[in-house]
Amino acid sequence: MKLGICTIQRNRGKWLAEWVIFHHLVGFSNFYIYLHKCDDNSKEVVTNLQKHFNIQCFVIANDTQRPQLAAYQHAYQEFGHEIDWMAFIDGDEFLHPSSKNTVPEVLENYSYKKISALGVYWQCFGSSGHIEDPSGLVIEDYQYRAKLDFLPNRHIKSIVRGGQGRYCFSAENSHLFHTIYGTFDEQMRVIDKGWMKELQPSYEQLRINHYVCQSLDYFKKFKQHSGAADAGSNHIREDSWWLEHDRNEEIEMEILRYVPQVKEFLGKILRK
Repeated sequence: MKLGICTIQRNRGKWLAEWVIFHHLVGFSNFYIYLHKCDDNSKEVVTNLQKHFNIQCFVIANDTQRPQLAAYQHAYQEFGHEIDWMAFIDGDEFLHPSSKNTVPEVLENYSYKKISALGVYWQCFGSSGHIEDPSGLVIEDYQYRAKLDFLPNRHIKSIVRGGQGRYCFSAENSHLFHTIYGTFDEQMRVIDKGWMKELQPSYEQLRINHYVCQSLDYFKKFKQHSGAADAGSNHIREDSWWLEHDRNEEIEMEILRYVPQVKEFLGKILRK
């Protein structure tokens, strides 16, 4: 099974290598990375990563309307035929299996079901008390999250079956696609909105760790005024957004099993 993953990122060069290596380790082989108005070292990081991974990179230098939807649509139409499934997530989101070792092992259970896409729920993580950016891995430094009944956790991101051509296209937001047979969650419940407020999220098979806050310094210096990929670069997050999302009620350690492998792989790349 060949899995692709698409992302649009802005000024996340500091964490891009970790993101790519992690998703390679959980089973993704083809990467489609869109860099939106980056003025950090993101392009240089991707260029180095291309020596080790199958990465298609596209630079979006101008502020286009809803660039995330345009990037997602381009990735699927251009490359959807070459993979079995393609995930669409952000640079602060880490998609991983709950009990299996890799995502393909999970998706085998859905290969013969009449679905076009699988919706995976968020787990929103807070700052873990970090005022300044810590120096380690994102998946290691931020271990505290909101309770699972936190309403934003009911957002999903999509893993779309490949080969659907023009019958699959991005919807009105970055979470959901219009498809032939529709989107379902891991319990085979119908997903018809990007935010399924009426459903209790299920994490038995897959989950997305959404490091939505990171440190307070990161929020103040960058995220607050960086815009949103599906809302434009002029979008501003108010201080109240931070207060609402910086939730650190429960510790979540499931993803830590990948830390040694990520560090080992990262060390090999940096030494070359």
